[in-house]
Amino acid sequence: MKYINPISLSLIVIRTMNLDSTLSFYSALGMEFIEEQHGSSNLVHYACDLGNIVLEIYPYQSTLVNPDNKQKMGTESMLGFHVTSLEKTLRNLEKLGIKSKISSKIKPSKRTASVTDPDGRTIHLTEI
Repeated sequence: MKYINPISLSLIVIRTMNLDSTLSFYSALGMEFIEEQHGSSNLVHYACDLGNIVLEIYPYQSTLVNPDNKQKMGTESMLGFHVTSLEKTLRNLEKLGIKSKISSKIKPSKRTASVTDPDGRTIHLTEI
């Protein structure tokens, strides 16, 4: 019997000091973003609908992160994405100067790679 979790993930928010680079990185994975601005804030951010999950990218705000820790801002979180073509995705990232670490430790038939986004987050890619 398959267990059905009563809760599901609906939103991922990424804060970045490198907005243009981060948008380019995630766009190279195949995501399409729209510009948004809502609520009482004048803060423009970008959103991508990933089915049941929305990924939002916000610009860095010094009030949210310790300025002494700027270089490690993104390393506390990790994301994973399924992609239809690992080779195509890695070529798109390579055009941005992003190097990958390809792994086949799980199963030889299951192709995976790890890359690092502009804020230092590890991103796991799995070909489906």
